[in-house]
Amino acid sequence: MSHSVEVNLMGRSFTIRTEDDPERVLAAASMVQERVDDLRQTGSTVASDRLLMLVALNLAGELLQKESVAVEGIDSLISALDEVVSQAEGLAKAPLR
Repeated sequence: MSHSVEVNLMGRSFTIRTEDDPERVLAAASMVQERVDDLRQTGSTVASDRLLMLVALNLAGELLQKESVAVEGIDSLISALDEVVSQAEGLAKAPLR
């Protein structure tokens, strides 16, 4: 079901139609605004479009880094499980005394 969600970014109000949970959309907008505020506190004056671009690139970079770590973690888990299965197969083939 589609929802209309009103978000506020950089002093402007936007209405967004989305299938996502409205609370999740508001949380995302809040996160973006926090990042904008953090960048503004550095003291540099940057145009609004550039500021939003920097925030988007920073968030995308963080997401890519987390995905990479998650994949590496899964690869390590799969390797460990393969090792356990190998050992279990070896034990299953061992003669009983």
